[in-house]
Amino acid sequence: MDLGTGALAELRDIHLPEAVSLWPPAPGWWVLVVAVALTVGWVFYLRYRAQRSARRAAMGEVQRLESEYRASGDAQALARGLSALLRRVALLKGDRTRVAALQGEARAASLALVSPGFSPERLVGMEAALYQNPFRPIPGEDADAWLAGVRVLIRRLS
Repeated sequence: MDLGTGALAELRDIHLPEAVSLWPPAPGWWVLVVAVALTVGWVFYLRYRAQRSARRAAMGEVQRLESEYRASGDAQALARGLSALLRRVALLKGDRTRVAALQGEARAASLALVSPGFSPERLVGMEAALYQNPFRPIPGEDADAWLAGVRVLIRRLS
């Protein structure tokens, strides 16, 4: 039984299917990518909102301290309030165990490293005013410089 050489010559060899491509991914992978992207976006939004509310609360505290200072003229109370606020903000943003132990010039230097626009001399002067004779007046320019410096620092730390 001869089918003929012509008929066999017309047959083609076995063709293998094309290799499976990685692109485009299956619909399940698209759903997973979208879910991960939404989760990451939500986490960043929540962190941003928490930072913004902390900054807003700190700036409100500065405003309250300033209005009390303008009403009473007590620069030592202003220095106490600003020093405590700076410590709370630094504890919120930094390593709690390291930041809590810092005092004086070491604390001023660490805040100056975090916020380049902040002058360490302002903080040292503010802390010196805490222990100054209450009958010796503190110049208003010093208090204004403290307020401006703390505002700059809060904006940069937050």
